[in-house]
Amino acid sequence: MGMLSRRALSEGEIRLRLAAKGFTEAQAIDALIRLRELGLVDDPALCANLARKYRDVRRLGPRRIAGGLLARRFPRDLVEHSVRAVSRPEEELTAAAAALGKKFRRGIPEGREGAAKAFRFLYQRGFSPGTCRQAIRELSDDFVEGEG
Repeated sequence: MGMLSRRALSEGEIRLRLAAKGFTEAQAIDALIRLRELGLVDDPALCANLARKYRDVRRLGPRRIAGGLLARRFPRDLVEHSVRAVSRPEEELTAAAAALGKKFRRGIPEGREGAAKAFRFLYQRGFSPGTCRQAIRELSDDFVEGEG
């Protein structure tokens, strides 16, 4: 119970921590069953909440969201479902535009170099090339088709 006092953990994280403390797999499963019964572990809800947080607060794209959730040891199918739920094109574009707005408060630097810098920034945050181009196009007239 102490490990859940700081932050919500996925079942995979709990299983890993219990193994590190010397618990057997059977003991870990029993503990997870009890935690589920008490409502202290809910992977689908936690995964969905983290996916929204990664998109809205950290302003990450789908690839980085998936990477962050997999690092938290959620099952791959649950991660894919959660990422699809928060990666609708209009929401992804809004998140990309917000990330650009925060990074380039005074506007995207002029010229091809500025557009390329903005593209790299968004791509590294996990956005698709198409979303990167569209977000930059909306914020800058300097973006030339074929860049990035």
